[in-house]
Amino acid sequence: MKAKELSSFCMQISFLLGAGIPIDAGLSVLAEDAEGQSEKNMLLQMSEDVESGISLAAAMRKTALFPEYLTEMAQVGQETGTLETVMKSLAQYYEKEHLLAQTIKNAVTYPLIMVSMLMIVLFVLLTKVMPIFEEVYNQLGAQLSPITKNAVQIGTILSGAAIFAIILFVFISIGVVISSKKGYKVMWAEKLLENLKERSSVAITLSKRRITAVLAIAIKSGIDMEAGMDMAIKLISQKEIRNKLLEGKEKMELGGSMYDALKETQIFTGMDMQMIKVGNRSGKSDSVFEELSKKYEDEVDTAIDNLIMRFEPTMVVVLAVIVGLILLSVMMPLVGIMASIG
Repeated sequence: MKAKELSSFCMQISFLLGAGIPIDAGLSVLAEDAEGQSEKNMLLQMSEDVESGISLAAAMRKTALFPEYLTEMAQVGQETGTLETVMKSLAQYYEKEHLLAQTIKNAVTYPLIMVSMLMIVLFVLLTKVMPIFEEVYNQLGAQLSPITKNAVQIGTILSGAAIFAIILFVFISIGVVISSKKGYKVMWAEKLLENLKERSSVAITLSKRRITAVLAIAIKSGIDMEAGMDMAIKLISQKEIRNKLLEGKEKMELGGSMYDALKETQIFTGMDMQMIKVGNRSGKSDSVFEELSKKYEDEVDTAIDNLIMRFEPTMVVVLAVIVGLILLSVMMPLVGIMASIG
């Protein structure tokens, strides 16, 4: 299930619990308004399972559609009597995950469209417009310079190759997405994404956001801190950060505090670590982690916005320079013809 769907499901369960409606009856109510038949069947089956006596978490796990983190949080929420709070917090978490995913998707799509349009414009200019000018000059007894002709040939080859590469990239991306949805793993694509995540500052900030968000939910729900750390580990894809969290968890198991464990990992530094220290001493760790989560979320948005803001004027300048050079190369022979006539 997508983050948006998970957010909606968690929020609906939270509303049902807040209204005092039994979970099995509530799931039946949700099934009546389900958008698709598959979703309706899933909710009805979950309703029957809960009515038969199994927990909501077990019913969710039985569908094999919910992430492990969500089912474990639901299980802990039921065991501690804080399921409504847990579901509400999870709804907010997955809503933010959805918004961040959309932001990243837009940040990738926009530059791709810009580059594609630039290459198409250049290709049309070089293959359709320039030959017309060359023919006109031939009729007037003038010719384009050898440098211009070579530049046109090279530009045509490069722009055509770029267009082909972009089309190939789009088709490969679609193929990888379809394969992933069907359960097939594309190893080279996964390794490429893993390398990007390990080195990307945006991906690292996203991981920090997930860690702090999960710990905030865990503390607010009364979950044991070691269990909260374990849940955070399961949500992190970067090996380096995950290994650091495992080291921090081992320190907690030896009797260390959450602050000591996170300090040991060196994932958080400077003022962020000071905030965690203050939260740990004042008993307001959940509020501190929530604030840090919002901060990292804003940092991701700002980084992506800055990337787009730098990219757009760069593309405009590049296009203007290239078009200007093409026009200059076209106009120079015309200037020579006008001078000879004068």
